[in-house]
Amino acid sequence: MNSRYLTYALVAAGPELESLGRGTTFMELSATQMAALEVPVPTLDEQRAIANYLDRETARIDTLIDEQQRLIKTLRERRRAIVEEAVAIVDTSGTRLKHMIRSVRQGWSPQCCSWPADGIETWAVLKAGAANGGRFRPMENKELPEDEIPRPEIVVSQGDLLVSRANTRELVGSAAVVEEDFPRLMLCDKLYAFTLDENRAEPQFVAAVLGSRRWRDLIELAATGTSHSMLNISQSDIVNLPMQLPSVDEQRRLKGYLRSETAKIDKLVAETERLIELARERRSALIAAAVTGQIGLWETT
Repeated sequence: MNSRYLTYALVAAGPELESLGRGTTFMELSATQMAALEVPVPTLDEQRAIANYLDRETARIDTLIDEQQRLIKTLRERRRAIVEEAVAIVDTSGTRLKHMIRSVRQGWSPQCCSWPADGIETWAVLKAGAANGGRFRPMENKELPEDEIPRPEIVVSQGDLLVSRANTRELVGSAAVVEEDFPRLMLCDKLYAFTLDENRAEPQFVAAVLGSRRWRDLIELAATGTSHSMLNISQSDIVNLPMQLPSVDEQRRLKGYLRSETAKIDKLVAETERLIELARERRSALIAAAVTGQIGLWETT
């Protein structure tokens, strides 16, 4: 059998192989299952023709995907530059963040279900990743079991500044703002919720500051832990971060500018990611069609 054709045949059989896989940490197949796998076996000439066709067509798709991934990288770099430029006005000396905070809450982490809930009709506990990347992700949660008593005092509300106290080096200290009330969505113990003094600080702007390079350096320097996969930062270290903000009016103006400019880039990134997804689907469908004979040999020459 032609080795290149066999490779494509196994790729086409991917969904079937995944359905047979067993395991929790990683999936595995037995030798018996692999031996029992049936793949189409055309003549050697047909195998070579199909492999040649797929080599050519998948290379074109892979080139398109690489180009789109480079575009996404460029867009994200542009997004970071816009944020850095907007927060350059903030000084890392003088006033500390604690002087702009009205209250702080921290959550809990009971044993929860493995699936998410809406946090509006059904009680749920946020995951630490709900603040990753500077954007609040309410569906990053786990439903609270019916036998657990909910704690309404730690639900998240509009305007809360969430900060991750435990995560990887790149994500510890991630900050995001809750943009609407979630009456049944509670904090986990790896998230702080800060209520800011609206006369001194605009939550969205503060989140942007915390996500910028200068403050990321301060956060990563303060984070502690023996494992590279999980670091912690204390509440004291967060609230004592230096942050000399401009006037609230200026913060709000910059918030509006950032929201407008980053939304444009985020839309382009989402559209490009969708294009990549479609290209990958096209690649898989093309391989399956060629291997199963849905594309005639006259099309492969």
